[in-house]
Formats: sequence, C-alpha cells, structure tokens
Amino acid sequence: MLKKIALLSLFGSLLFASSINRKSDLIFSHKYHIEEVGAECETCHAQATFSQTGKDDMLPTMETCYSCHDQEETSCNTCHKHPDKPVILPRIENYAVKFNHKIHSENRIKCKTCHSGISAKTTATSGLHLPKMAACMNCHQTPQTVNGCYNCHTRDDLLKPADHNLNWTANHGMASESGSQKCSTCHSESYCTTCHQGENLFGQSHPPDFIATHALSFQMRESNCFTCHEGKDYCVECHMDVNYVKPISHSQMDWLSHAHAQAARSDYDRCTLCHQPGDLLCSQCHN
Repeated sequence: MLKKIALLSLFGSLLFASSINRKSDLIFSHKYHIEEVGAECETCHAQATFSQTGKDDMLPTMETCYSCHDQEETSCNTCHKHPDKPVILPRIENYAVKFNHKIHSENRIKCKTCHSGISAKTTATSGLHLPKMAACMNCHQTPQTVNGCYNCHTRDDLLKPADHNLNWTANHGMASESGSQKCSTCHSESYCTTCHQGENLFGQSHPPDFIATHALSFQMRESNCFTCHEGKDYCVECHMDVNYVKPISHSQMDWLSHAHAQAARSDYDRCTLCHQPGDLLCSQCHN
C-alpha cells in the first residue's frame, strides 16, 4: 500500500498558472508521485487525454485520489495543513478556451514538454504549472498575420501586451535591442520588414545618429544586424563602393608593415568581420 500522502492537494496541482493567488493549505508532491510511486500524469489527470478546450476541468477529484489511497486509513491532515478549515481552491476553467489537450496527446507530446518543471515540484503552494505562450512557441511557428493568432486565441482575447502603449512605436526598437522583449513570440520577421526595409532608415529602424555609432553597435551585437541586413556584403557596398571607410587602426603608419600582423594574432576574429579567407587585398602579400 502507498504511504499516507497528499490527496486533496491534487486539487491545486496546476492551479497557480492562472491569476489566482490564494495560499493553499494542501500537501502534495508531484516529485514523490512521479519518482517514488511511478504514477503517470494520466493516472490523476485522465481528462487531458480527451479534452478539447481549456475550459475543461483538468484537476482530479477526491474520488480520483481514493482510487489509489484507502479512504478509511488516510487521515485529513495527511493532505491538509489545517484539516478543520481546509482551503478549497477554485478549479481551472478559464485557460485558453481553444487549447486542445487531445491533439497534443495523440501526437505523443509529453506532459512535461509543456508543463516544465512539474516533475520537480514537492509542494502545491509554489510555482506556476500551466504553460505560458513562450512555451507554446518552442514548437509552434509565429503566424504571418494577426488572423493566424486566432487559431489559438478567441476574438475576445486581449492580444496586445500592456507595454504596447501610445509610446510603443517610438520605444520598441530599444526594447528589441536590449532583449527585454521576445518580439518573435508574436511577430514574424516579415512583420518588421514591412516598415524596416530599403532606404527606410532614420526614425524607423535606427535613430538619426546611427551612422556615427553603428560600428560600435555592430561589434557588440553582430547577429542583430543580419536579422535585417543580408550578410557582410551589405556593409561592403557602403564601406568600399559608396563611402570608403576603414577602421581607425588601419591609419597607423606601420599598419601594413607591422601592426596588422600583431592585431591579427591577438584578435583574428575581428579581422574576419571584413576580410574573408582568400580576400584579394590580403592575397597580394599573403600567397
């Protein structure tokens, strides 16, 4: 027979991902049930195998617990810290109306893929157990248009984040560059290039002084440049063909005779930002 462990605590096992923030008196360990008992998720959450909407109640009932635990031998304080005044948490019935557990189950998606960290939980009073949108986007692609969002969201859902206020158009570039916003969660690259393309530079994708500061920005975040600009050829077109500009270090009197070799030995990767293997400029001397 299993040890006397949490029963009613299963009521709160996934509840905390919603906006509910009530302190629970329940005692339950997912980790114990998974590692020691060897229980499968479907043992307690059988509804997940056929549920086709997030409005369905996924949490087990008291009868579910008693399918493994003896009702007569298990005392109330096994599961409740305050059995005289147990806190009965409300059920989860408002999570992603269009979410379909059945499809995910049929495609053999493991529960822990979406419910990350659930197998390590030892209490029912901490942590969020329902996945956020970022977890969904680990498998799903960002829709090309806003209509694609409604494959999962309802028309009544508020899709715009709270920080997308009246100043967002002016400030979103800074947020994107700092990495504080995961823009790709909602927006595809084509959404950005609708505004940021071709000659549309100042006041849009970059600030007015960007030509003067872009070298530093490039060295710090090289990969970000290539999100919109197609490789180093874009740089060469301006630096060589339009407005010849070379690094200030290349102006040293001994650059060709001595300094460039020392610079290459100390930081060769910096050289390759502009000079590729087989560069004609280099091969004039280095055969």
